[in-house]
Amino acid sequence: MKRTSSGRAMASSCQLFALRATVAALAGAGLISSATVGAQELAAVEAPAVPAPAAEADGKGSGKESIVLVTGTRQAAQSAQTIKRNAEQVVDSIVADDIGKFPDKNVAEILGRVPGVQVIRQNGEAGNVVIRGLGGITTLYNGREMFTAAGRSLFLADVPVAMLQRVDVYKSQGADMVEGGTSGVIDVRTNRPFDFKGAQAAFNARAEHRDKADKIDPNVSGMLSNRWSTGIGEIGVLGGLSYQRGRYHDETAFVGAPMTIDRGIIGADAMGRVMGSGDRERLAGNLSAQWRPSKELEVYAEGFSTRIDHDSQSIFFVGGLPINNSASTVTPRAGTNYLESISNPNVNTFTLSSTQARRDDSETHQGAVGAIWKVMPGVRASTELVRTVSKYSQLNPILDTVRDVAKPISASVRDGGGFLTYPGVDMTDPAPWTLFALFDNHNRSRGAATDWRGDVSWMPESDGFIKEVSAGARVAERFASYVHELNGYSDAPNRFTPNAIKVTSIPGLNCTSPETGGNYGMNQFYAPCRDFLLDHTGAVRQAIRGETNARPDDPLSYYADREKTHAIYAKLNFGFDAGPVPVDGTIGARYVKTKQNISGFSSNNGVVSPTTVSSSTSDVLPSLSMRAHFRQDLIGRLSASKAIERAPFGDFNPGLVLFPSTTTTLATGTAGNPNLKPQEARNVDVALEWYFAPAGSVTGTLFHHKYENYLRRTSRPETFDGVTYNVSRPYNAVSGNLKGAEFAYQQFFTFLPGWLGGLGVQTNVTFMDGGLAEADGTINTFAGMSRRSANLVGLYEYGKWSGRLAYSWRDKFTAEYNYRALPYNIVVDPLKTLDASISYKLTDNVSITLDGSNLLDQAYHDYHSVPELPRDIRRYDRVVGLSLRWRN
Repeated sequence: MKRTSSGRAMASSCQLFALRATVAALAGAGLISSATVGAQELAAVEAPAVPAPAAEADGKGSGKESIVLVTGTRQAAQSAQTIKRNAEQVVDSIVADDIGKFPDKNVAEILGRVPGVQVIRQNGEAGNVVIRGLGGITTLYNGREMFTAAGRSLFLADVPVAMLQRVDVYKSQGADMVEGGTSGVIDVRTNRPFDFKGAQAAFNARAEHRDKADKIDPNVSGMLSNRWSTGIGEIGVLGGLSYQRGRYHDETAFVGAPMTIDRGIIGADAMGRVMGSGDRERLAGNLSAQWRPSKELEVYAEGFSTRIDHDSQSIFFVGGLPINNSASTVTPRAGTNYLESISNPNVNTFTLSSTQARRDDSETHQGAVGAIWKVMPGVRASTELVRTVSKYSQLNPILDTVRDVAKPISASVRDGGGFLTYPGVDMTDPAPWTLFALFDNHNRSRGAATDWRGDVSWMPESDGFIKEVSAGARVAERFASYVHELNGYSDAPNRFTPNAIKVTSIPGLNCTSPETGGNYGMNQFYAPCRDFLLDHTGAVRQAIRGETNARPDDPLSYYADREKTHAIYAKLNFGFDAGPVPVDGTIGARYVKTKQNISGFSSNNGVVSPTTVSSSTSDVLPSLSMRAHFRQDLIGRLSASKAIERAPFGDFNPGLVLFPSTTTTLATGTAGNPNLKPQEARNVDVALEWYFAPAGSVTGTLFHHKYENYLRRTSRPETFDGVTYNVSRPYNAVSGNLKGAEFAYQQFFTFLPGWLGGLGVQTNVTFMDGGLAEADGTINTFAGMSRRSANLVGLYEYGKWSGRLAYSWRDKFTAEYNYRALPYNIVVDPLKTLDASISYKLTDNVSITLDGSNLLDQAYHDYHSVPELPRDIRRYDRVVGLSLRWRN
């Protein structure tokens, strides 16, 4: 069909509008002014921010040339959409509303609203993150591999949001990306001095209150940045610092594992509490320097450090139930044979109070230097050297105490948990309690890595099929070690006798548990003091073992793994017209060779000897991404790639411990497996994306992942010195599949009149199905995977006001199969959370924000296969924060 002149003019206006909006979004995200480390982001040319035209503001596309400045929430949404639209891979991003301004406190909590990402809260915050129902996530910091101690990835809750520019969640991988992560890659991006036109400063002070802990804690952060034109070129320096304190309270009411108790009723032999609390302090800092001596060259250096000091406790109360006792009254739930209540007026059941005290110290430091060089027109090169050091240590004394006195007891299953009480008895009184056992535990782990990468790219001058050719190499050496205590368990002397050691004989040991926030019956009980156990462990050792020294390290727990990887890649960016449809894409491959040298210790008949094993694997990781531009605002996307995930370092431990047979037990053993192969995933994503406005889109993605060499610990017969043992090791033994769909919608209703024009919405939903093929042919869904999840976020920005109301939901999921080798699975009920924030600009430079999380006070409820057999009901703090923010 012939295009008219008016049609050409309209197309030209649309292209101009789209270009301006894209530039504005990229500038707002810091993408076109920062010299990033990836080969795909080698350009070192600064571009000023260009505000979006009025057509974005009034939503009518009038084409008027009046300009409005898009800032804050809407600009962040627009920037994230632009990143997704222009990315080679399948990616979702969250961009800061302002310098380091996010609606959450750490990276893990932010990610809970990304399509396909699910999080679990514990210890006062979100911590565990899965993508599309699975772990296996690689974490990057500004495109570089990052980890905590001997782990494969960074504990994302340790990264404060104050220093973040954005977070990218990759669902597919390209040849130029660091290998690892069968389910995805999370890249944490920070600000750099060349992201800003000149001097920039921002400070934030926040006080937050947790309702169950009933504490008010500080959260302060600041950033300073500037850039200067000098005789040796342009120089920029940025520094940031963040301090957080969080005192929290978690609580659980539990019911023991199912069993048949008296009168044929299925119940448990115990109920109790787990009262968790802690005091966590995080100090983090980042430093970035950039030097641009000419238009062709940029040199940079970056550093990041974080330190976490965390004292915490889990106070366990275990109340034995009066089962198999003719004096007990036992009632089943109506119409079932499941326990509802049990009571006895005077019985001496096992009653334990145990304090598990923990003192965790963690440090992670990373430094990087690199350069980006425009060698000649069309040819660019980059290089980077990175050093990462991380260490973690934990003191973990656990003291068990018992109350060996007859007492009345009443217990029942209520509201998904255990309701337990001792009528007329003061369970906080320490006098009847005696020492039972000590677990004198400690562990420590270390991690260090040095890696270098170099990349080069060439863009031909002619506009043909080949748009860009790039290649690169990476060499990395990673070291990880771990060890824990030897024989930490000791029985207390004379327990269950009149000569048992009274807890009152140790001054300073005795405390009372925190009060429960929910009604689970008994509100408080006696418990050993956390701080005494941590600061005066020697006194407890003396009372139980007759000595004050800590246990030595257990050589059989020790491993040291030195892993060397060499990787090369080649990638081709291409483009062509398939009839009237422009198509562009990337095809590439990455070759990775991994060498392991693992040291440990083995034990055979009590003889401990050192052992070292070496192994090597090679992997070819092809990738293909294509985009079809059906219209200027409608994109079809295809991505296919192979990814690998290396096993945890501890699984490689060559140490073997053999236990000879006895008259009642078979010969067994336990070990790691130094010959493990990486888990493999072949991932395919097909997407259709409609971008109807700079901050408006509807997207849908279908995905399919096929897994091979999935890890599973299995016991198999092995023969040593003519004796056959049943040895438990991890093996690459299982395959699996995962398929699903993600849908997302985002829009700001700028066409509405007046203050209603500040309304916006973001929503997404994910459907998943699949699992692992077991040896008997059954398919079990992946542990921790919800088949359905959804997020609904209401946004508002008008004048001096902005706000956000975010609701997240995930369907029930199986947390663990065959719990404790029983024919029961641990199933978790659907989880629902509601968070909110509202901000007001006092001046152009000062704003105040009120925010809240866990506003629904959602309980975590799980059960043994059927809801009538509950395990836990857990409750966490509701958090309310008030922030004052200043930026120049």
